[in-house]
Amino acid sequence: MTTLSIPRTSVRATLLRHPIRPVLPAAIQAIIQDGLLEAAFEQALVPQFLYPAAAEVAPVAGTVGQRVTRTRTGLLTPKTTAITGSDPTASTISIEQYSGVLDQYGDSIDTNMLGSATAQARLFTRNVQPLAIGAGQSLNRIARDRLYSVYAGGRTWVRTTEGASNTSVDVQSVDGFETVIVNGVPTAVSGTNPLNITINGVANTVTGVDRANRRLTLGTATTDTAGHAVVAANAPVSIRPNARATARDITTGDVATLGLFHDAVARLRAMNVPTMPDGTYHAHIDAVTNRQLLNDTEFRQMFQGLGESTAQIRQGLIGTVGNVTFYLNIEAPTVTGDGQTNIVRRPIVLGDEPLVNMPLENQGQLLDGTGVEDVPGISLAQAIPGVDGTEVVFIVRPPQDRLQQVVSASWAWTGDFCVPTDSTTGDA
Repeated sequence: MTTLSIPRTSVRATLLRHPIRPVLPAAIQAIIQDGLLEAAFEQALVPQFLYPAAAEVAPVAGTVGQRVTRTRTGLLTPKTTAITGSDPTASTISIEQYSGVLDQYGDSIDTNMLGSATAQARLFTRNVQPLAIGAGQSLNRIARDRLYSVYAGGRTWVRTTEGASNTSVDVQSVDGFETVIVNGVPTAVSGTNPLNITINGVANTVTGVDRANRRLTLGTATTDTAGHAVVAANAPVSIRPNARATARDITTGDVATLGLFHDAVARLRAMNVPTMPDGTYHAHIDAVTNRQLLNDTEFRQMFQGLGESTAQIRQGLIGTVGNVTFYLNIEAPTVTGDGQTNIVRRPIVLGDEPLVNMPLENQGQLLDGTGVEDVPGISLAQAIPGVDGTEVVFIVRPPQDRLQQVVSASWAWTGDFCVPTDSTTGDA
C-alpha cells in the first residue's frame, strides 16, 4: 500500500535499455544526454493527482483486452461457545471476486523540428511538459472514475415523471445497478438474478439496465415521479447534510461539517475497515468543501485561541483532525443537472486499500527480442511521482515524414483500476 504523501521530485524516470538519444535530431540529443527531457517530463506532473495513491498495486501478466479476475477472502465468524473437549467444527472462509480488463490508454504529440538548434530543444521540451501532465491526469481520472462509480453508485433518483404502471424508469445514473453479488461473484442483473432496490421507499427489483439511456428495467410496475430516490440494497453508504435522500435534494444551506466526516469514520470502523498506513483515514475534498470546513463551528472551537500559530490556519487547509487526514484534491468530482441546479460536492473518505491497481507487467519491454528495440526510443517513467503502478511508457519516435522534420512523443499505460466490494467483511 502506498500512502498519499507524494513528494514532487522524489522519483526520477527509470530508463530501460532502449536508448532514446540516437533516434533524435542532433539538436535534441544534448538535452537527452543531460537528463533534461526526463526532468521536464517529471517536473511537469501535478502532485494533486492523488487517487491512484490509495490503490493496492497488483501487476498482472496478460494481453490487451484480457479480463483478469482476482479473489479476496473474508473474515471468520467469531466463536464464543465453548467446545468443551469436542473437536471444533471446521469453518468456511467466504470469498469475493473482482475483475478488471487490461485496456490501453495513451496520448501523443508531434513537434515540427524546423528551426534553429536552440529553438528545437526548447520547443520539444515545451511539448513534453503538457504530455506529462496529461499522463498523470489521465491515470488519476481513470482511478477516480472507478472509485466513484462504485462508492457513489447504487443511489440515484428518478429523472422524469411518467405516471403509473411503468416497468422501467429513467434515472440520473445507473452506476451500482448493473450487477448483483452471487456467491461472491459480481453477476449481471437479470430476471434470474434481480437486484433488490427501493423507489421512494417502496420495494422493487432491477432486472435489466440500459446504460446508454440511463434506464432501469423493473421487476414490478411502479408509479415514477421525478426526484424519487432509487436505492440499491447493496448501495454504499452516503452521508449527506440533514440526512438528504439523494444529491438532488441538497440545497445551498447543506454545507460540509466535521461531524459528517466523523460519521464516515465511525461507519468505516464499524465495518472493520482499517486505517491507512499512517494511522488515519483519508478524506479527499475540493477547495469549496475545505472552505466550508474552515467555517465549521466544531473546527473553529478546536483551534480557538491559537490564531495564526497553527499550520491549518496559516495554510488555509484542514490537515489532520479527529483521525481524518484531509487532502485538497482538485480532481474531486461534482454533481449537477437532472433536477439539481446547485453544484453538489462529493468528498470521499477512504480506509486502507479501497482500490486495486492492476498494471500490465513489463509494459516498457514489449519490444524486447523483436530486433527493433532501438526504434522508437522507449523509457519508463512514473506518471505520478512516488506512486507505484503509475509507470507509463514514454516513447519518442524519430521523424517519419518525407521531410524528416516531425518528431513524435507519446505515453501509454495498460491496466485497470478495480474496486473490491469487501462484502465478506462488513455489510452487503
